[in-house]
Amino acid sequence: MEDEADALLARITMIRDDLNAGRLTREQVDCYRELGRRVERVTAHMDAAADVHAADALWRQGAEMIKAFLAEHFPTPTCH
Repeated sequence: MEDEADALLARITMIRDDLNAGRLTREQVDCYRELGRRVERVTAHMDAAADVHAADALWRQGAEMIKAFLAEHFPTPTCH
């Protein structure tokens, strides 16, 4: 799970770097912001989970959602 989280974080960090460098399209900027809102919701649910098992299940669902979102909106590295 830790390796998967590190890989997702690295991918999101690359996109954020592109955002900060002005290399994203307006649509990509909007998608990045939407991803941020979704991650915040998942994190809030994990924080409110009744136990570690529920939090882990929520993390797994969140990771799948993030991977699907990235595949749809940022299928390849965004550097131009």
